[in-house]
Amino acid sequence: MNATLRLLGAQALLGTARRAPEFPVADTPPGRLLQELAGAAGDKSADPEAAARMLVRGAGVLTVCALAGYVPAASGEGDVAPPVCPAESRAMLPEESAAVDLCRDIFSGKLVRLQWEAMTYLAERGMVLPSSLIVPALNMGRWNSAVRPLLARVIGERGLWLAALNPDWNLFATSAAGEPDPDAWDHGRPAQRQAYFQAVRAHDPARARELFEQDMNAMDAGERTALLELFSIGLSMEDEDLLERLLRKDRGREVRRTAAALLARLPESRLVARMGERLLACMTERAAPEAEGSSWTGGLCRAASGLFRRLKAERDEPFAPPETYDPAWAADLVSEKSPHKRFGPRAWWLYQMAAGVPLSWWTEHSGKSPSDLLALAARSEWKDALLTAWNDVLRRDPNPEWARALLESGQGDAARSGDGRSGQFALVAMLPPAEREAERIRRVAPETLGDLLLGPHAPADPGYRMSPELADRAVAAARARMTATGRDYGMTALLRELALVLPVDRLDAAARVLGEAAGTGGDAPPRYSEALGEFSALALRRRTLHACFS
Repeated sequence: MNATLRLLGAQALLGTARRAPEFPVADTPPGRLLQELAGAAGDKSADPEAAARMLVRGAGVLTVCALAGYVPAASGEGDVAPPVCPAESRAMLPEESAAVDLCRDIFSGKLVRLQWEAMTYLAERGMVLPSSLIVPALNMGRWNSAVRPLLARVIGERGLWLAALNPDWNLFATSAAGEPDPDAWDHGRPAQRQAYFQAVRAHDPARARELFEQDMNAMDAGERTALLELFSIGLSMEDEDLLERLLRKDRGREVRRTAAALLARLPESRLVARMGERLLACMTERAAPEAEGSSWTGGLCRAASGLFRRLKAERDEPFAPPETYDPAWAADLVSEKSPHKRFGPRAWWLYQMAAGVPLSWWTEHSGKSPSDLLALAARSEWKDALLTAWNDVLRRDPNPEWARALLESGQGDAARSGDGRSGQFALVAMLPPAEREAERIRRVAPETLGDLLLGPHAPADPGYRMSPELADRAVAAARARMTATGRDYGMTALLRELALVLPVDRLDAAARVLGEAAGTGGDAPPRYSEALGEFSALALRRRTLHACFS
């Protein structure tokens, strides 16, 4: 925007009712045109509406002149032409295909699952986007990072070439073949460096660690933290020395906390050994191992096993946190004062120690199953600290066995806070895929449908589609909600998401069932006509996509 347009913009913000617009005097064709415009307005400029029209017309004159008279910057000495676009080796979606206009419409929207589905059809057939869809696709990727991994596979050589010429479109850290591009690390923006680092970490963790160590002194704490979080990909004991050094010496507190969280996921790490020794001192005979064959070692193991043989009454406390704080704990980020009112000092110390070891530590060092440990904790004075720690560790490092035990016991975070529906789906998401879908089938109901589809633990994978049985049960649950008494204000969002996750071959049947449900009751159609219309529109798009690529 030039200076004159900025001036007119300021006058518009001030308001023509308070001050008549003034055009700058300039002996140029646009300047003379503005003065003619002001002269033609004459005394009418005193009228606020006429003044507003004059201001808008003047801005229109300047905009058109700027567009018509745009002169690209002259190339300077030493400037080089952009590189030639590499040849495309893969088949391109024909421009005359009916899918092109449909994809253009989909890419301009915000429905990630639908965008992912359209690109999946292309990727499965080894095809790339045609030229007319490259710019819409790049704009889609600019605002939505979730689609970039698949977009990089279907944008083609021309799309990657064009993206490299425009900073707003330079979204990728990989080549058209999906290989990490080192230039993204050397010259890319932070988001590109993170994308490159993530790709390298997935293929070669040692190389990624080497890159981090080489550059970490030049990074700020925010970038160190963001890249360190990606060490969760391919995390191994080879990372321990670097993580220990960061835990001890890095000046950024978030960097140290991230390093500690990563070390806590390594059962053999020195941090886990230190935290484990502290926890062993907190475990009484009721939480001790049942046999000499446990992973406890030395005198602690023999003493604990002997104590276990002298069984006490069920009312005896199985855990005993330290009575006083040891300043040496601070090196491992075990703080003395609790920031939470619900935890006293001893409970806070126990929580931090329990959160500093993987869940597998408890089963290995107690000889008990997750269900047994949960039963012990349930009758402990320190139940809240232990369950909070175990749930926090489970979110950090999902463990199917513990998730299953928490589901069965009802002691997940949300279950203990009174919101068991969303909590159960958080735990379901940690189970193996086949078991996960079976649990969703078992738990879906009219009252849980919103948590399943729209809750914080709804399936996040943009390519997720329901199994046929879950689809049928979800549609039945939606039908039950539509036929219930009263208006369901969440129905539009529910049906929108349902239309995106149902299998394509279930969409027609679902539309019939939901349409019949809306027809029951005198005032049902007005209540849900908008929701049903959006469901039908999305179903039509998906069926059309399927037909174009089948």
